[in-house]
Amino acid sequence: MLFAVDQINGDPELLPHISIGVNILDTCSTDTYALNQSLEYIKASMDVMDTMAFECDDGSTPRPKYRTKAVSGVIGGSYSTISINAANLFRLFRIPQISPASTAQVLSDKSRFEFFARTVPPDTFQATALVDMVQLFNWSYVSSVASEGSYGESGMDAFHRQAAERNICVAVAEKVPRDATAKTFETIVMNLRKKPMARGVILFVRAEDARGLLAAAKRLQLGQSFYWIASDGWGKQESLVQGVEEVAEGAITVELTSKHIPAFDAYMASLTPDNNARNPWFREYWEAFFDCPLEPAASNITCDPDLRLLPENGFVQESKVQFVIDAVYAFAYALQTLQLEVCGNAYYVCPGMRKYDGGAFYKKYLLSVSFKDLAGSKVMFDERGDGLARYTIFNYQRSADGAHRYKVIGRWEGELFMSPGDVQWNPGSEPTAPATEHAWTDMDEHVHVDFGLRRHRSAGSSACGGMSLRTPR
Repeated sequence: MLFAVDQINGDPELLPHISIGVNILDTCSTDTYALNQSLEYIKASMDVMDTMAFECDDGSTPRPKYRTKAVSGVIGGSYSTISINAANLFRLFRIPQISPASTAQVLSDKSRFEFFARTVPPDTFQATALVDMVQLFNWSYVSSVASEGSYGESGMDAFHRQAAERNICVAVAEKVPRDATAKTFETIVMNLRKKPMARGVILFVRAEDARGLLAAAKRLQLGQSFYWIASDGWGKQESLVQGVEEVAEGAITVELTSKHIPAFDAYMASLTPDNNARNPWFREYWEAFFDCPLEPAASNITCDPDLRLLPENGFVQESKVQFVIDAVYAFAYALQTLQLEVCGNAYYVCPGMRKYDGGAFYKKYLLSVSFKDLAGSKVMFDERGDGLARYTIFNYQRSADGAHRYKVIGRWEGELFMSPGDVQWNPGSEPTAPATEHAWTDMDEHVHVDFGLRRHRSAGSSACGGMSLRTPR
């Protein structure tokens, strides 16, 4: 976000003569704490102190020594549960919000979140991609695991609903509670194991829950019992599979399609704890990344001053960097259009711009932005404030040198482009399923989907062992 702000403030064509600033607060990945932090933005917007109620000794009206500036908008959070809580608060004060990562379907509901937007798509599309892959393998019997909360539950609900429409039965539907322990994960894995014919396990879970499942499967020596197909909560995160590579091998994961931004790598390589004091979390990040203390410890070992965040030192650009930058730029482009229309020939923030209603700004200007970002991708919002749906599909494979890596095997852009022959499963026997009238063998014979809806073999609910399968609510 700080990188994007620097880029915008240094651009003579975007918001010329106007500088944007930020106030960044930590959510600690906790919805209640995030809500408390969000009150800081509300206080700024409510700063309407009436100085006429006071008088100085000489009879003059006092002038406030310091007054916080109202925010034009908020970027965040990452987890959907946090964005939902924050959006419920911000809507009361008509503060627009853009999330670069929250994908819960409920956030598309404009009757509840009327000033919320996101540079990513809702999970309904991701659920369609997961169902398309299950059908691509001709599986008709799978299990599922979802994280408790808006992300996992709404995403898995969409998967169950679409799976039922396509005659795909769900053998076991597990849920990971927020306070899950190692024992909890082991119980879930054992419950999955009770249905040996449903070896395909669909995961709509947060990263920490995906790792908890993998670790439990390793402890129980059931690493080759399942074929994981996971949402972007797992994605292509390297830290998630460290130490459990053999259990994760063969997993198919979905990740929002994003492009690498070379300028951001150069920016990160230029940073050190000494020249980046404006980021209060950077020193902690530096110590964790390089596994060394910045201050002399009992061992008198400190970080090498020549260390830099470079690829050769293990630095990898996080996949959602593009979406964070896009969110900042979306506000900048919207503010520029507002400034041109409200301030006329004035090249500064005129009074009309300062007083412009945040809700009107969201509907008239923010939802109307359309631009090419730093990676050359198109950025725009639909009428619900959702971003474009584009996913990359990975397979976690063991290479010839014995190392494990994520390999791109397909994509989903309204329809699935993927060949089953590109999948490298785990060392266990390959999953099989009864032959059906559908068989996809190459990238040209893909599953056809139109805006998340597809034709299925029969109408109504799917049949599992003679019983009608209904989506659990």
